[in-house]
Amino acid sequence: MPLEVGQVASDYEILGLLGKGGMGRVFRVRNVISNRVEAMKVLLADVAAEEQLSDRFIGEIRTLARLDHPNIAKFHTAFKYENQLVMVMEFVEGFTLSDRASQGRIPLDEVLSYVTQTLAALSYAHQNGVIHRDIKPSNIMVTPHGVVKLMDFGIAKSSADASLTRTGTTMGSMLYMSPEQVRGTAVDARSDLYSVGVLLYELTAGRRPFEAESTYAILEAQLNTMPRPPIELNQALPRPLNDIIMTALAKEPMQRFQSAEAFRKALETVRGRNHMAVAEGPAGAEVAADTLPMRPSPPPPAKSGTRGLWMAIGAVACVCVLAVGALTLPHFWKSSAATNAAPHQAPRQSEPAPIVPTSASRPQPPEQQNQGRPAQQAPAVPADSAGPSATSQPPATSPTSTPVHRQPSARSQVAQQRPRPSGPAVANQPSSAAESVAVSAPSAPAPSVSAPPQPSAQEMDAASEDLVKLHARAEAVKDSLDNLRRQQAQDGFGIRQDIASAATRLNIYLQTADGALQSNALDNARKNMARAEEELDKLEKFFGK
Repeated sequence: MPLEVGQVASDYEILGLLGKGGMGRVFRVRNVISNRVEAMKVLLADVAAEEQLSDRFIGEIRTLARLDHPNIAKFHTAFKYENQLVMVMEFVEGFTLSDRASQGRIPLDEVLSYVTQTLAALSYAHQNGVIHRDIKPSNIMVTPHGVVKLMDFGIAKSSADASLTRTGTTMGSMLYMSPEQVRGTAVDARSDLYSVGVLLYELTAGRRPFEAESTYAILEAQLNTMPRPPIELNQALPRPLNDIIMTALAKEPMQRFQSAEAFRKALETVRGRNHMAVAEGPAGAEVAADTLPMRPSPPPPAKSGTRGLWMAIGAVACVCVLAVGALTLPHFWKSSAATNAAPHQAPRQSEPAPIVPTSASRPQPPEQQNQGRPAQQAPAVPADSAGPSATSQPPATSPTSTPVHRQPSARSQVAQQRPRPSGPAVANQPSSAAESVAVSAPSAPAPSVSAPPQPSAQEMDAASEDLVKLHARAEAVKDSLDNLRRQQAQDGFGIRQDIASAATRLNIYLQTADGALQSNALDNARKNMARAEEELDKLEKFFGK
């Protein structure tokens, strides 16, 4: 007797129907003991009539019971009820990717988040020997917090509902089957990766890679036709992502990604680059400032000074000039008084002018340099009649090497010459305070240093695309190397040293290139990518690829 809404099966009250298909029905139920809401799937309506299929489902249920991953709907229990095989799972609230896609184009970053979570779940399942075999949008749930939950692990192999095979109707799982599933040959984890490629194509291009009006046309296209590159349908699609999708849709399993983890890492690389670009929001395009690359900006040009700085320097200069005046004016007044008292007294020829040594490390102006010889006698002429020749004669220098400074005063002039004004005497008077002003004066603006040119966005995108391809090739080689290592270990042998060394160098070069690209060091990234490609060529030649 089929289960119906309102019934109680074992400890579960059936609250409603969630869905149905060729393999059975799914109900929303409540555990009458724990009061927890769960999902109950009826796998077989008549276990006795399908004994072999029942044994197969029970074996897969035992495998699923070992899975525990945040992106996989949790398995709770299984039992038989009135000759029906029943499985109880976690009830996931949210929406399916099928529902989300029907509402319009999904932003690229959101698509990459959903698909990378799906691949993380598949990677975990494949490592535990479970192949999904029915990847499609309706089997991927998304919680209100954006967490992906992969449903129907290992149970829904294909759809037997006749309504899904009629001409002109949706083909259901047939649209996501791998070529090996279509042929009916043995499948492995790479079959799930093909289905993920179809899913990713649909979410980014806005349509499935193969659509036709008949079952035969769909199956023939899955076997023999490569789809149009999705970038032709969505020109905003990054080129590296386009290449990743086309790799996943390769007809031969050996030409696809060899593991879900390799597929996921390739998408994470594109996702990281997409975080640095312009993110489309509901209100339009805006820059994701917290994810933009931190490129060094050129230093600002040196400023010649600010108003406050010059005001401070001017104040210091005024203070220093006042200090110099306070030190020199009393001495000048004494000299002036002596001159006025004896205006006609001639200077003594044997008495040299006072000598004040200056700092040897700072050259003095020519008018301040003198070698200490006595002042020369000049004819006594009136000061008013002295022409340029009386004042422009440069003082003679002695052979001594010590620079000196002559104190300007009345005794250094002709007896009839009037004393000079105080202004030049103050200006020529040496003073440590005046020297400090000269030292503290602002220097000429330093020339601005231009930052080294940064690589363009096109160059960085091209390098990122090349690096994604290298990673994909490297993952394929790694899988082959792991298989060979296991085979050799069973026979008591190891991997050839040169091959093991090449694999190690390959990993180092790729990691270094990743870091360089993240730091915008394009030349360094290209150099390590070239080295990685040399090692890849060597390894691929060894494995006959």
